[in-house]
Amino acid sequence: MKSKNDSLKLLKKLTTQKFLEKERRYPSKEKRHTECLKNPERIHKNKDEWFIYVPSCFNDCLDIAKTARVVKTGRLVQDEKTQKKKQEKKTEKVWTQGSRFAFHRGCTLYDTPKAYHRWGDAITEIKYCVSIHSGKSAEPAMNEKERFPGLVEFSILSPCSQAMNLKEIGEFTLTQDEFISFLINGNSEIILK
Repeated sequence: MKSKNDSLKLLKKLTTQKFLEKERRYPSKEKRHTECLKNPERIHKNKDEWFIYVPSCFNDCLDIAKTARVVKTGRLVQDEKTQKKKQEKKTEKVWTQGSRFAFHRGCTLYDTPKAYHRWGDAITEIKYCVSIHSGKSAEPAMNEKERFPGLVEFSILSPCSQAMNLKEIGEFTLTQDEFISFLINGNSEIILK
């Protein structure tokens, strides 16, 4: 299980791209990390330390994807051209993390995996629901262009005491980067509003 602090450190690394002083530009290609913000294969039974539970169906929104990587197998093989021994390599798909966050209209998240059970049972377990109204994707800094942190407009809802539904606490606007931080850590200013 990944801790909140680990996720927040990786988020900072993902959203802070190094400007190449010598070349007076940002890298021409986005770096994808093999470390991910969350477990990409998590099932509903598993709850991590994040404030809002983000199921695997939102991997695309978090820019988590399987990417082809060349890995060493550990076996020595003979190079056909040079006849020397070398490490065997193969291509395999591995989970990678990018920074093109893209939460968008229609995404609905809850603070617990129990929200995905039968509604009559789920409503008693839910404290917060996040409903996204609109979003603009984040873009990494590349070449001469600085990072665009994106935008997310969303509402936070909470269960009504008498009914089996949710009521809106408030509407908010954050960058995609800030929104990911909110999902990980929460934000008492937003929740207490």
